[in-house]
Amino acid sequence: MFRLFLSVDMVGSTAFKASAPLRGEDGWLTIFRTFFTHFPLMLAGQIGFEFLDREETPAVDVWKAMGDEVIFTAQPSSAEEAVAILRVLLRTMRLYQAEHFDALPLRLKGTAWLADFSDYNIALEIPELSSSDAAPHLDFIGPDLDLGFRLSKYARPDSLILSLDLLEMLLQARNMGDLILFLAGQERLKGVMFDRPYPIVWMNDAEDTADRLPSASARPASADMLREQIDSMRRHLREAHGFDRPPVRFS
Repeated sequence: MFRLFLSVDMVGSTAFKASAPLRGEDGWLTIFRTFFTHFPLMLAGQIGFEFLDREETPAVDVWKAMGDEVIFTAQPSSAEEAVAILRVLLRTMRLYQAEHFDALPLRLKGTAWLADFSDYNIALEIPELSSSDAAPHLDFIGPDLDLGFRLSKYARPDSLILSLDLLEMLLQARNMGDLILFLAGQERLKGVMFDRPYPIVWMNDAEDTADRLPSASARPASADMLREQIDSMRRHLREAHGFDRPPVRFS
């Protein structure tokens, strides 16, 4: 069993909080309160609109808020549904920016990754945060969660950065053409993949005609190029560390 995790974080928030007043209509407290209350509602509305013709709408729930970041979790039923959820998230980020950040030095950046709970990670119920009339409050712990948090350091405004597990799933989707993927070199993620440099892959929406390169070094990458990155990482883990991790698949 796996989960999709989606992080949305503010860019420029530290400098903004240092320069803006605390309270008032333009105070940073109002800006942040609005983000943590309105962004999840906007995302839920966009998810509902995207899946309007479906009998069942995928649940994209808030897992936790920390610092300037809100993290969602979902369990897509197919690779195609995962593609749609990511496009909705990116669209919501841009809609929110246009509505709330137009006159502010703030942007949003996103990270998306998978966590496999069959062998590698665990879900823990937190009794103190659970209630008898609602679903148990779960926390998620494991190396896949650590990877996502490490990867988020390299996220850029107006795009999503993707983990390799998630990328491998998306490459199988029939609607993969709805996305543009960019490869921007490799970075060492502390404590992740035995410190082997990790490919940095950003995602944009293929229907977005604006010039939204995540960085000057980013270049559109073909599916074959991205599969080569995935295969190289899996081969290194197996040959150098005896660690054989199969692709995450739908059961």
